[in-house]
Amino acid sequence: MSISIQQITYIHADKEILFKDLTLSVNKGQKIALIGNNGSGKSTLLQIIAGWLPPSSGTVVRPDDIYYIPQHFGQYDGQTIAQALRVDKKIEALHAILNGDVSVENFNTLDEDWNIEERIQSALESWGLGDKTASLPLCQLSGGEKTRVFLAGMEIHSPSVILLDEPTNHLDIQGRKRLYDFIKKAASTLIVVSHDRTLLNLLNTTCELTPNNITTYGGNYEFYKEYESVFDSLVKN
Repeated sequence: MSISIQQITYIHADKEILFKDLTLSVNKGQKIALIGNNGSGKSTLLQIIAGWLPPSSGTVVRPDDIYYIPQHFGQYDGQTIAQALRVDKKIEALHAILNGDVSVENFNTLDEDWNIEERIQSALESWGLGDKTASLPLCQLSGGEKTRVFLAGMEIHSPSVILLDEPTNHLDIQGRKRLYDFIKKAASTLIVVSHDRTLLNLLNTTCELTPNNITTYGGNYEFYKEYESVFDSLVKN
């Protein structure tokens, strides 16, 4: 099992209950579309799974190498690409070693990742950012470029779990195609919030979030819509 969510409840500061007693098990390699009405708490649930936000009650068991791409990036504008992608310490350790500082701390930080700078540049190039460097301030990039920076981070870190919140919002057609190709080939566990139906249909499981439940459907978004249509017809008849 990749992620285990047990009896999660989230209550806003004004005491409004966003969702209550949610339980979900996510298997290794599963690709999930997390859907629900606007305001149902999809982004909040992703933040809880990522460890960015504590639940009001309940528990989440997750791997240590989870990789989360939020919907908005304003909190990173004071950072460089390297800092935003959490590779700045490795780069600093590499340069320190090359300049003669062979401390145990530097070697532990680098963790045998001698090609870290080449891997970063290769990932940036893969996402159409070959003219950018890891030292560039993120605030100098457009919304679409920021998104692609964090998508490049998926290749740099090769995480076991990836959480994506509206990843196609600022992407052009070429960027979307690159993301679709990545999703198709990815071995990582994926949980995705998106309004992009093409993207949702690439995922093999659909989870619908409501205030009191999270319901799992064993198919992509198109399957879910067909199921919903048939169910509604049966109810009306």
